[in-house]
Amino acid sequence: MTTPTGGNDSIDLKRFNQVFFEECAENLAEMEQILIALGDREPDHEQLNAIFRAAHSIKGGAGIFGFEDMTVVTHVMESLLDLLRNHEIPFRPEMIDLFLEAGDVISMQLAGHREGKPVSQEAIDQVRAKLQQLAAPASKGGDVRQAPTETARAQDASPLPVRYRLTFSPDPEIFHRGIRMESIVSELSELALAGEFHCRAFLAETPELEDLDPMRCVTHWEFTLVSQAGREKLVEAFMFVAEEEQLQIEELPWQERRGEDAKEDAPGTVAPAPPGRRAYDSNEMAPGAFGRRGTETESSIRVNVGKVDQLINQVGELLITQAMLAQIAVGLDPMLHQALQRGLAQLERNTRDLQGSVMSIRLVPISVVFSRFPRLVRELAAKLGKQVEFKTTGEGTELDRGLIEKIADPLTHLVRNALDHGLETPQARLAAGKEPTGTLQLRASQVGGRIVVDVIDDGAGLNRGRILAKAQERGIPCSDSMHDDEVWQLIFAPGFSTAEEVTDLSGRGVGMDVVLKNVQSIGGRVQIASEAGAGARFTISLPLTLAILEGLTVAVGGEKFIIPINVVIESLQPKPDQLKTVNGRQVVQVRGEYLPIIRLHRLFNLEPEVQEPERGILVLVEGDGERGAILVDRLLDEQQVVVKSIETNFRRVEGSAGATILGDGRVALILDLTELFQMHKKS
Repeated sequence: MTTPTGGNDSIDLKRFNQVFFEECAENLAEMEQILIALGDREPDHEQLNAIFRAAHSIKGGAGIFGFEDMTVVTHVMESLLDLLRNHEIPFRPEMIDLFLEAGDVISMQLAGHREGKPVSQEAIDQVRAKLQQLAAPASKGGDVRQAPTETARAQDASPLPVRYRLTFSPDPEIFHRGIRMESIVSELSELALAGEFHCRAFLAETPELEDLDPMRCVTHWEFTLVSQAGREKLVEAFMFVAEEEQLQIEELPWQERRGEDAKEDAPGTVAPAPPGRRAYDSNEMAPGAFGRRGTETESSIRVNVGKVDQLINQVGELLITQAMLAQIAVGLDPMLHQALQRGLAQLERNTRDLQGSVMSIRLVPISVVFSRFPRLVRELAAKLGKQVEFKTTGEGTELDRGLIEKIADPLTHLVRNALDHGLETPQARLAAGKEPTGTLQLRASQVGGRIVVDVIDDGAGLNRGRILAKAQERGIPCSDSMHDDEVWQLIFAPGFSTAEEVTDLSGRGVGMDVVLKNVQSIGGRVQIASEAGAGARFTISLPLTLAILEGLTVAVGGEKFIIPINVVIESLQPKPDQLKTVNGRQVVQVRGEYLPIIRLHRLFNLEPEVQEPERGILVLVEGDGERGAILVDRLLDEQQVVVKSIETNFRRVEGSAGATILGDGRVALILDLTELFQMHKKS
């Protein structure tokens, strides 16, 4: 394939493969989401159209990039969906599972092209045969056991031919997008009845010879045809090519035929191209490609993650430079340098705005992970014979893109365990006085400088006695006097399992230790709460890592710390009569409540400016249901900071949820309230 300009430079479509892979994955995800939400209900017209568009886009894109194997299943699936849309066959609940199975096969083929993973031809053939079987009755004109009168009625109900006139006024840059008009002509001719298709091209302008550009479209097109396909099918021929305002479709009376159309060899008539050509063979990034309208492609672009990281680092350096300039300006006489002061203030505002905009690019909603689980829950629940209502909250909670994939596997283990071990069968739930349908929740939220994800079920809860017995059996140190929190932690031991038998879901002693290891590897932790007969809650707490955080900067000795602003209640300098001693520990009384005083200089081994609370500042904080007062030397300012993983660059520091680089280039720890409370209790 060559371009009409610039010689015979070959266009290599392989450079656009990644675009197709991402588009295909998005279409598969959208299709699965709609199907899972349906359950066993019949989809409405809009849902059917959305599933059809997804399959159609995958098929079209696969054909463009030469992945012909991926068009096999999508073509049959598209045909079946079209029959459903036109009410030519009735909906059957098993179609939902079959469409999901077809989606799995397409995903397998996609992974084969994208990552070189093995592809099962047997699975492809099986799902194609199932789809063809469901579509077969319609293609044969109905059930062969129908009475003659029913068959006749079915034939009478077939759509009548309609004469259409289509006027297509493409934008002048259409050829630059690699769109080929002959394939549109070919597709329309296939929709027309034999001998009832005519095409004409009209010059919209006549450029001078020296101004002629073969890549600039200066023609408008008119098509007349008689077809039973219907208006929607005609529009689909232009789905990847035209904007809505560029295409007009009219229905003509039978007797109206243009004189030019009646002559096969009329001047200006364009013969249909041979089948098999495609409408676009080059730049699929251009507006209109893959069915996207121009406005959609203009409002969204794909950028390599490495480029985003590079931009983030550069903005960080810009922040440091801006802060250095601000510090230098502090020593200047404001009366003599008013213009400079105003310019630096404006620079600070612009830099902060730029920082917020750039950092938000890297953040991804956790719904990207949550969307994977409805399908998993549906299939496992059916396999286990359990009834489950799956709920998600906080899907809009954002965290760094780098954590998204790393949190997916731990959550999958927890969800599978909740379904297998936690939730009971309908019979067992009824016997326990519960509703037969159990509830499984995924909940995400931001607490201080961390992201918290809860996996909650209302099942039987953890069995303390069985866990202790299994631990003793495996030689794990334990005792009956252990607190529940300590007992629950035993399930994270490698090889630990309380399952009675080994199945394909559980019983091999792998899973929970992997969860803990994976979560800890990204600076997170796992906590468990359980009540017998009422269910269990597994909480994964993660650092934000590269997220934006509003924080209160405080000073203790020669160091600065960041306290997340959303955990701060207030700050005060206590009076001597507010300070009390309870069980040998000093507390502060605030409005009738006694709060423990957390001394940062002791926890981090620092030399403070003040050691007496009445001479310093107490910052009252609340997190995870606990309240306390953090003793600091001074309050500095409230500012927006970029969270970075301190473990990646140094080592794990207990009591911190990461670190940030301040404007003066110094590193400040971001305090983790939950760990501070634990450190205070241990001390």
